[in-house]
Amino acid sequence: MVKIADRILFYIILKPLSYFPLGVLYFFSSIVGFLTYHVVRYRRKVVRTNLTNAFPNKSEAEITRIEKDFYKRFVDFIFESIKSVSISEKALNKRTSIKNPELVEDFYKKGKNVIVVCGHLNNWEYYSLRLPGQVSHKTHSVYQPLKNSFYDKILYKSRSRAGMRLIETKQLIPFFKEETDEKRMVVIVNDQSPSNIEHAHWNTFLNQETGWNTGPEKLAKKFDYAVIFGHAKRIKRGYYEVEFNLITDSPVNTEEGYITDAYCKTLETLISESPSAWLWSHKRWKHKRPSSK
Repeated sequence: MVKIADRILFYIILKPLSYFPLGVLYFFSSIVGFLTYHVVRYRRKVVRTNLTNAFPNKSEAEITRIEKDFYKRFVDFIFESIKSVSISEKALNKRTSIKNPELVEDFYKKGKNVIVVCGHLNNWEYYSLRLPGQVSHKTHSVYQPLKNSFYDKILYKSRSRAGMRLIETKQLIPFFKEETDEKRMVVIVNDQSPSNIEHAHWNTFLNQETGWNTGPEKLAKKFDYAVIFGHAKRIKRGYYEVEFNLITDSPVNTEEGYITDAYCKTLETLISESPSAWLWSHKRWKHKRPSSK
């Protein structure tokens, strides 16, 4: 049963907020960001530990600067996500461009399906909303339902309203096995801690032993999808540019682990270039490599 508090929060506060101009929302974001960092101290210990371990050669002053900038961007992202509930197509197109759509367009012309792997960098919500209107492939995104059914429906509606079809993780294999003539692009965010460490792929990422979900690589090899890394670069506050980088157009001919390692290396480079753009508040390194690995 939906809690009354959830409805009140959304319909009385969040949805009305979504109609405010982003400039106004950024004013609120600056205040909330300050409070989140200095007063609430949301996951400060997790963020500091992650940054310190990832960048052992950086000084405490440098770590603190990255940490503060991360919280500003993180809260900006929250308000941008609120805005995504009602943002117009015109506004979205103005704020999120795609640098090289011809890379995926070429695969469409060749009749090739594509998996786009990405990480929690900058604004991945606008990225997903922007894709359906900019590529010829039918766009799909892997989706893990929220435990809160009310907000799950809100998030589902927001993410799919521009044409993105959401696929629950448990439906992935049936989806890939479907016989269809449509050419597909499947977006998979793959930088969270793996649920099954025994079947994870392990490497060194940001100076730490890191386990990775191998789902994107296995799906690409089994169903012969080209693999592209996609990321949204922040141009300035509220403006993003999506860029695609090819990992492989022939996954069946790659060695085991190659696709995952290539993805990780690209993500690591992007994080090193703009450390505050990544989602440091999640516990990425909560598991250790099993002795059998």
